[in-house]
Amino acid sequence: MAVRNPVEKKAESTEATRPAGRAPGFGVLGRLFRHTFEAVIDHRDFRMLWFGMVLSMGGFQMQMVARGILVYELTDDALITGMVGLGFAPSLLVVSLFGGVLGDRMDRRLIIQLSQIGNGLLAGVVGYLIISGSVVWGHLFAVSVAQGAMFALQMPARQAAIPSLVGKNQLANAFALNAMAMSIMTLLAPALAGVMYQVSGPEYVYLIVTGVMLSSVIFTSLVPRMIPEKHDSKTSVFQNISAGFKYIGRNKFVLNLMIYSVIVALLSMPFRMLVQVYAKDVYGSEPSQVGLLLTALGIGGLVGSISIANLRKGHHRGWILLGGAFVSGAALTLIVGVPVYAAGIIGMVGVGLGEQARWALGQSLMMENTDDEFRARVMSVLMMTFGMLPLGMLPLGYAMKKLGAQPAVGISATLLLVFAVLSVFMLPRLRKAQ
Repeated sequence: MAVRNPVEKKAESTEATRPAGRAPGFGVLGRLFRHTFEAVIDHRDFRMLWFGMVLSMGGFQMQMVARGILVYELTDDALITGMVGLGFAPSLLVVSLFGGVLGDRMDRRLIIQLSQIGNGLLAGVVGYLIISGSVVWGHLFAVSVAQGAMFALQMPARQAAIPSLVGKNQLANAFALNAMAMSIMTLLAPALAGVMYQVSGPEYVYLIVTGVMLSSVIFTSLVPRMIPEKHDSKTSVFQNISAGFKYIGRNKFVLNLMIYSVIVALLSMPFRMLVQVYAKDVYGSEPSQVGLLLTALGIGGLVGSISIANLRKGHHRGWILLGGAFVSGAALTLIVGVPVYAAGIIGMVGVGLGEQARWALGQSLMMENTDDEFRARVMSVLMMTFGMLPLGMLPLGYAMKKLGAQPAVGISATLLLVFAVLSVFMLPRLRKAQ
């Protein structure tokens, strides 16, 4: 007989005893605030996990900006910049499947803590190499590969742990808040990193990233151990991986959602990873301006995640999910069609808004329709999306080098809009999701 997770009991107890409809007392604003952040307000353990997520993503976003600018300054090569930016992809693609199995078999808190420590130490190594004057783009590529493995271990465990920390009716809200943590840091961290890079140099950015990432371990340590309720330690790892893929094949809704998420990600996310190249070639931007473009991306993501946090069943969430591809495609079209910096800012807001429909709402719908014993493995397959980014980013980087930045991104925008139209008719299960 399976023993129920005490943390899950606590979450259900809290849900049962919490007075319904109570707000902090600030009128409409108070009710909106409480409704948006109810999973964080109601559940202390989820709150600690969420704060750790905020810090981890802050360090990740700062490092991504600094690394992209530094590589392009070292090499003046868009293709190498893209390769380093996607250095995490091969390891993420391979390790994510094993990360999913570990997340369904081991203490999820421990997995998260170890990956947080690893990411912090790797950032510290890069900071030392810059200070010593020995850094080359190959070092940055190697660290990117190693951090991809850390990310692949952490995210399936983190996402699969959320249902044990909140009530079932707050699951959609909790996943949206997790995405909001990413959006908040996408809003703040890139601008901070860009300004720090320009004023103080990349070494200071990396040293701060080290401190931020290691401090996230403190909050994660305040969360109880999160051991899966049903975990099969007798079956081999490869049998567990195979069982996860078979489950996705049987669950047609999850399968359709996985197909949609992968294709949209391959068409929209590569531009985000090469925005520093586009900004320099088209706008002639300085590092601080690149940071502001990514901050605009964060504004769109934040607006999107707040909106999604307020969605509940019956709000036609399937149409909103599919609409995200239209918004992202239209935003990229604006960026290409109006080659001025101000239009780029507006377009990046749209890209961030559309991305949250796919990522935050997609995760919520996926976890709602997945059995607990398979959640980490399903999330690990979704995380493979990031590992497959070279399938979209390397061709985009090559096209930007050969055709120019605008024509290359224009092709991506057209393909994304075409798929958005096709998905409405070819993925009816998603369209009907409430």
